[in-house]
Amino acid sequence: MSQQRLPPEVQQTLTQYQALRENYAKLDAELKLVEAELADIDHILDTLKTMEQETDIYKMVGHVLVKKPRDEIIKELEERKEILGIKKDKYKKQLEILEKQISDLEKRLRELLAKYGITVA
Repeated sequence: MSQQRLPPEVQQTLTQYQALRENYAKLDAELKLVEAELADIDHILDTLKTMEQETDIYKMVGHVLVKKPRDEIIKELEERKEILGIKKDKYKKQLEILEKQISDLEKRLRELLAKYGITVA
């Protein structure tokens, strides 16, 4: 059965459900990017902490490498890690909320389909 032949109540619920699923997918992708960057930062910090203090360290600034003190780079990375950790927690909480909303909407959709005698293959 196409969406045009569904009762308006079912169409509206289905549209909400699809929008929530899209939002969930986008947020999940963002979370994965944050987690990947956090893993990179952890790896870099581990490497920097094992290097000797006087080792020359360079940071990419635009298209230029700039020599910076090791401690300054470590501080910047730790600050970035903290910000990303907050972002990660926020995304996880938002995903939990969306999961609950999606679950509730799935239940509502099943009830509506049963109410109208619509079967889904």
